[in-house]
Amino acid sequence: MVQARSAIRSSLSHEERTATEPRDKDLYPVILNSIESVNEKIRLFRLAIKDQRSVKFLPGQWLDVHVPGLTKAGGFTITSTPRDALPQSSEPEPNQLHSPFLELAVQESPSNPPAAWLWRPSEEILGKEFQVRIGGSFVWPPPGVNLDEIHRVIFIAGGVGINPLISILSHIHQTNVPLDHVRFLYATRIPRYQPKITEILFLSRLSSIFQSFGLKNYRQDEEERGRLELYLTGGYARHPISLNVSKNSVDEKEDLEVENATSYTYFRRIKDDDLQSAVGFDKQARESSLYYVCGPPEMTDYIVEHIRKQDSVDPERVLCEKWW
Repeated sequence: MVQARSAIRSSLSHEERTATEPRDKDLYPVILNSIESVNEKIRLFRLAIKDQRSVKFLPGQWLDVHVPGLTKAGGFTITSTPRDALPQSSEPEPNQLHSPFLELAVQESPSNPPAAWLWRPSEEILGKEFQVRIGGSFVWPPPGVNLDEIHRVIFIAGGVGINPLISILSHIHQTNVPLDHVRFLYATRIPRYQPKITEILFLSRLSSIFQSFGLKNYRQDEEERGRLELYLTGGYARHPISLNVSKNSVDEKEDLEVENATSYTYFRRIKDDDLQSAVGFDKQARESSLYYVCGPPEMTDYIVEHIRKQDSVDPERVLCEKWW
């Protein structure tokens, strides 16, 4: 029944699947001014906001993307932060204005017309203008949650499910949200033999954020301020890879520690024990935690159910993005 329901949902257009989700009434004109290939399956797009207009959104939201020549919009999650979309002074040089933009990470999908348009040759689409609309309810801060009661935030991503979570995490980091602990579990397939760190979507960005968390004010009897856990799967996961890990070869059962003391790399899937550790082992930690889960349908359903049934976890604070 679940598989049948998922099949029906996947046959619907983005606008049909998200018909009950909140949407802005305004459309914003944007210009596609940058395309970057992350790996052979994922492209990163930067959309310049035309006329330096301010576009306001919440971290985790998506765009209705109306590309030229198509009547139905595509749906793609914003991977940049709200600050990126506002004209402002840049951090390094306060006197220079920052050009507002929106960023998207789009996986190749020939059967999805809007995604296929974005995967046309770069020279055919760079500089093109189209319109976008903000939407979605999987956001930070979550509606109805008192942030004064939240001291831990746990992110669990599978594959391109990282897209809304990288926006939320980056916003938390940019705005110095006062949290005792941030943990990020990221499961993804190795894109090819001996990949570079830049070929795993947003891994460099994640590593930089968690390095800044570091071990500041961390004692042995305390939880780290930040912890990044990378779970690599796929046919190449047993081969040597260039991910700045502390060993040159891997075994399926080995847990390799990244040079950053708060980051860890595992060559396997996320297990129940990993979820238990992320949830926390004491009542106070569980009561003060907020959980964001986004990944493939079966993974998301299992993890959400697993966490919600743990003692002292408020099910309303286990949030997930579900378009299927």
